[in-house]
Amino acid sequence: MPSEERNRIEDLKQSLYSRNAPELRTRRKLRTSSPTSDIKTDWEHPQAELREDPVLTKEYESPHSMSFFTKLLLWSAAFCVIAVAGGAYLFLNGANLISADNINITISGPVSVPGGVPITFGITIINKNSVVLKGADLRVRFPAGTTDPNDTTRSMDNYQESIGDIAPGNSVTKNVQAVIFGEQNLQKQITATVTYGIAGSSSVFNKVQTYDVMINSSPVVLSATSFDKITSGQPFDITVDVKSNASNVLKKVLLTAQYPFGYTYASSNVAPVSADNNVWTLGDIPAGATRKIVIHGSLSGENTDLRAFHFSVGAQGSGSTLGIGTPYMEAEKDVTIEKPFISLAIGVNSDSGTGDYAGQFGRAINVGMHWQNNLPESLSNVNITAHLSGNAYNKGSVNPVGGYFRSATDDIVWSQQTDPQLATVSSGASGNLTFVVTPTDTGTPSNPLVNPSITIAGSVTGIRGGASNAPNNTAQVTRTIKIASTASLSGRILRSGGPFTNTGPIPPRADQKTTYTVVWTVDNTSNALQNAVVTATLPPYVSWLGKISPSAENMKYDANSSTVTWNVGTVGTYTSGTNKRREVQFQISVQPSVSQIGQSPTIVNQATLNATDSWTNTTLTNTQGTLSTSFSTDSSFRNGDGTVQGK
Repeated sequence: MPSEERNRIEDLKQSLYSRNAPELRTRRKLRTSSPTSDIKTDWEHPQAELREDPVLTKEYESPHSMSFFTKLLLWSAAFCVIAVAGGAYLFLNGANLISADNINITISGPVSVPGGVPITFGITIINKNSVVLKGADLRVRFPAGTTDPNDTTRSMDNYQESIGDIAPGNSVTKNVQAVIFGEQNLQKQITATVTYGIAGSSSVFNKVQTYDVMINSSPVVLSATSFDKITSGQPFDITVDVKSNASNVLKKVLLTAQYPFGYTYASSNVAPVSADNNVWTLGDIPAGATRKIVIHGSLSGENTDLRAFHFSVGAQGSGSTLGIGTPYMEAEKDVTIEKPFISLAIGVNSDSGTGDYAGQFGRAINVGMHWQNNLPESLSNVNITAHLSGNAYNKGSVNPVGGYFRSATDDIVWSQQTDPQLATVSSGASGNLTFVVTPTDTGTPSNPLVNPSITIAGSVTGIRGGASNAPNNTAQVTRTIKIASTASLSGRILRSGGPFTNTGPIPPRADQKTTYTVVWTVDNTSNALQNAVVTATLPPYVSWLGKISPSAENMKYDANSSTVTWNVGTVGTYTSGTNKRREVQFQISVQPSVSQIGQSPTIVNQATLNATDSWTNTTLTNTQGTLSTSFSTDSSFRNGDGTVQGK
């Protein structure tokens, strides 16, 4: 070490460690060049150790690696350079790119058109791109109700035309003519679409433009008129008027109806052409001509129910004879169901219900007509009518009470002439009117009466104060009296006749067996019987032998209860004296006791027939009394043949 450097070190040491060392000043020497020294200013690992120790090598070299933030900064700078370069390229060369914004579609035409009149629309396509639009097509979508001006029965919802190529800066104009139908003041929309391609691409591009048009008048005027309020079940009419507003003939016009729930179609002045009675063909309607359809029917529902009738008129579609292809106009009629102004009910004998009543031939029936004013106001000139009909109805059996029987029309009428209280009926007032009718068998042997009945149709009319579009005929009610059939059961005892050979002593003897044949017969009159069954029991001294004729009859014997059951099943009408009557024969054995000597003991207890009347749906019952050993219906019977003798 040079002496100068060594002296400086000594001076520093003396200044640092000496307690009374004098203040030392270091002198600077003017140097023209940096002194050279081989003294190390930092600790250094030996190179061999660095190579052998990877940890020391990493620590030693880490200050010289690039940081994450430095990398991010460099990538950001590179991205900015690329973005600026791309933007400059697009700015300088963008004129060669295509954009839908550079394609203009202009639709020219009236903004307000009359319905049913041919209208021309001009459609102009301008290509402001620097490239050619290849194979351009124009498609125009018209609103529903648009037709071909050359044939107004043909729908024209879509129009399409090939334009071809459109050069840069060029334009193409196409005129499209159509007839638009619709309701007055209805706004509709026209949509024009240009489809095109570009060179070097297989993709297809679209440009769309819309145009609104208002229909200022309808080609037809459609209206539906009727009552605003009706009562449930009351017949009423709906009148539908169709008037042409078009300057030309409207061809193949159809009217369709949508009926609400509960409506029953009855008839119309023009016959409908559909199975549902809701489509009418009006044919060709000249300019200014009208068509009228009057529909008769009734509507059932609850009080305050609102029901809507919907009607549509238009040109018949080409694919369906019952469908509208081009709609012209729609109309709706709302009807509210109200509680009858005057309620009317029919009571039969003691039955005040509303269902069918089962009566019998020859038995008088008392009929009551109960009425009541349900309005908060009075009614005047009230008339109540009961109309009688049916194949069991006989004019001569009618007895009106307080009313007038108009036999020519089969009506019983009560009015202010027959009952002064009907002149003015106050709010909430009620009353009862009665008459008597007797069901009569009006059939003949050649024309027997089947399913006989009497129908009573009651109606009320009255003038309502302050009525608003409501019919005066305020209530109708119908009730049917069905006449039940007459089913009968008969029985007899045979000894010499019948399908079986009978044995044993006649007259019968005590403690000896004698056999007999029992015959049961079921007859019926006007209505078919179903589920007919005959039952009877045998006394303890009678035995069931199990012989039945015809053998196909469904007959059973229960030995525990000694019950004979004949399941007859179905019985036809008017069987007496015909081969339709039902009959069965079975054999029994009788062994009388000595206690029965001198008697004609019962051998079959009372038999009972039960059956269901298929017309009245009621159960019919008939009985046959007991049968004894006195077989008087047999031709071989002699007096005393039925009396038990001793041994």
